[in-house]
Amino acid sequence: MTEPTTPDGVSIHTGFPNPAIDSNLRNLDLNQLLVQHGASTYFFRIEGPEWETIGIYDGDIAIIDRALDPRKTDTVIWWDENRESFAISTYKQASEQATIWGVVTATIHQLRKAAYDK
Repeated sequence: MTEPTTPDGVSIHTGFPNPAIDSNLRNLDLNQLLVQHGASTYFFRIEGPEWETIGIYDGDIAIIDRALDPRKTDTVIWWDENRESFAISTYKQASEQATIWGVVTATIHQLRKAAYDK
């Protein structure tokens, strides 16, 4: 009986692949994916339902980059002097007197909170 042959450059795998030997897999690095300017990036925990209309929910983590120049359609965080607190809106909707603090580049919405976040 002869052994089956395969063409050059073709490999045959049987069973489940071993991820330890797969050199094509890379670690998922959230800093690399979500942070452009490490020294000017901040993480804010959002409190309250005020920004649900723009998809930012109570308990979400907003990633803010202070090094970016805001564009009209960017979501920004700004200091609201009247309320003495931060506010979130699109850049074009922010008050003219607003002090833009940074651009919201991403939000993290946790579906299951860690035990210490109860």
